[in-house]
Amino acid sequence: PVKVVRHQEVGHKSLLQSDALYQYILETSVYPREPEPMKELREVTAKHPWNLMTTSADEGQFLGLLLKLINAKNTMEIGVYTGYSL
Repeated sequence: PVKVVRHQEVGHKSLLQSDALYQYILETSVYPREPEPMKELREVTAKHPWNLMTTSADEGQFLGLLLKLINAKNTMEIGVYTGYSL
C-alpha cells in the first residue's frame, strides 16, 4: 500500500500535482518569510472548524507582492474570514 502524505497547509488549492513539492516550497520559501503574527493567525485558523475558507500562506504572500507591485496605498477586503489575507 502506498501512503499518501498531505501537507499541513490549510486552503491548499495549488496547480502543483505533487504535495511533496508544495510542502518543500512552503518550508523553504514561504514560511521563512512569514511574519510571526501571520504565522500565529494561520495556525489558529487551521484549527477552526471552517478552516477551508482561509487563504493559504503562499496565496497571502502573492497578494502582498501584487499590492507592492502596484504600489497600493489603500485596500478593501469584503468578506473577511479571520483576516489572514487582509
